[in-house]
Amino acid sequence: MIVTDNQPFTVVSDVGFKRLMAAAEPRYALKSDKYYRTEKLQEVHHKVVDKIKALIQPENAGYSLSFTTDCWSGVTESLISLTCHFIDAEWTRKQVVLNTRAMHGSHTGEYLKETFLSMLEDWKISKDRVALVLRDSGANIVKGMRLAELPDLSCTAHTLQLVVNDGLSSQRAVTDVIAILKKCATHFHHSILAKQRLRDIQRELGLPEHNIIQAVPTRWNSTLHMLQRMLEQKRALTIYCGEHGGFAGPTAHQWDLVSSLIETLLPIEEVTLQVSHSNSSASCIIPCLTVLKMLLQDDEGPPQKGIRTLRQAMRESLDKRFAKVEDTKIVVLACLLDPRYKSHAFSSATTLSKAKGWLKEEEDAATQQTTREEHAATEGASMEEQAAAEEASVEEQAAAYGTHENDRNTHKRQRREHTSFRSRVDEMFSSLLAPHTSDLLASSCVEDELHLYLKEPVIDRRGPTPVVETE
Repeated sequence: MIVTDNQPFTVVSDVGFKRLMAAAEPRYALKSDKYYRTEKLQEVHHKVVDKIKALIQPENAGYSLSFTTDCWSGVTESLISLTCHFIDAEWTRKQVVLNTRAMHGSHTGEYLKETFLSMLEDWKISKDRVALVLRDSGANIVKGMRLAELPDLSCTAHTLQLVVNDGLSSQRAVTDVIAILKKCATHFHHSILAKQRLRDIQRELGLPEHNIIQAVPTRWNSTLHMLQRMLEQKRALTIYCGEHGGFAGPTAHQWDLVSSLIETLLPIEEVTLQVSHSNSSASCIIPCLTVLKMLLQDDEGPPQKGIRTLRQAMRESLDKRFAKVEDTKIVVLACLLDPRYKSHAFSSATTLSKAKGWLKEEEDAATQQTTREEHAATEGASMEEQAAAEEASVEEQAAAYGTHENDRNTHKRQRREHTSFRSRVDEMFSSLLAPHTSDLLASSCVEDELHLYLKEPVIDRRGPTPVVETE
């Protein structure tokens, strides 16, 4: 319970907990919090580690693993996290937090590289098992992944945060009204009396008795939520400002601007939530960005000149920050092979052509790997058979000791012929049953199957994820 509910170890010394345990099992004697802190915690930790190690083994998680990592700084320390993502043997998406480590010194790219690789080493995960590392766009973590020579990708939600910030900061009128409303929110967050007075006004006007929301710099949609709450409480805030003061309220023109901002940002929030959902994957990046571009290009948005300029700034930032998204192999293939999207969201036929080439490369690599494994298995089996035959021959020679030399030579020659014959049969079976690696045939098969796949209608993106459906 201490671990599951994140309770302090001293909970075992609380009067209420002791009464609960006495009622549940009077014969059980509770140990001190020191026991659970110094002995039991280590035991539980080792059990959890062993279970996670079993979960991420190739037999259950497959050979390739994906990771997300993030760094953040608190008041007293800085931390870096490592989370592993995979699909298990039952075709269920899983994620496990492997590490949260304190960082010391300057967080340079070299330092982050060493820290990240050491966390992988703690779990005996080799670099060749890393399929992808999802990270933010910080220069130090970008450099760290490059130095570590690991495949990585910027977090789409984090980049969208930068896109929205670029748009909001492009208009002085927008930044001014947001600053006014932030001061208003700060006023109510720092004063109990102000909250009580606002609550009285809300009751008199029949408005929802909601608290004022404060925007958070690291989450752009918190600014949207603040604007929505402020517009909802517009009448109450106007009356409060007139009666009690404490802050300068927006003008009528600024309130109109707030309404237009909400209308502009609401669809963007929907797209952001979709790419940051717990069930999201790399396959939804290109479709979501395409939809977002369509939304920002729509001429049916708010007519204010400032809002039109803001939308234009967001479009330009979106094009700039995601300029190479359709050159990213893993993102393009994920979109193409997702039956919810396929090639519908690609901006040009060039992207589809590149995807076909990448699929051919993947098929060739997989075929070569399979051939090498089968060849190694065949050689191993042949060596085992040869060793067994030699051992049997020794026993036969010992049993038939004293027989004619010619008989022994004949027996050895027959044994060598038998071993050679068996190895050749294995090679023929391996060649017959192995995938055909002819360039012409492989290309034809891939293109034919892909053509049929693309002709089929896409499935509903709002339904279960394709991974679940394949069960």
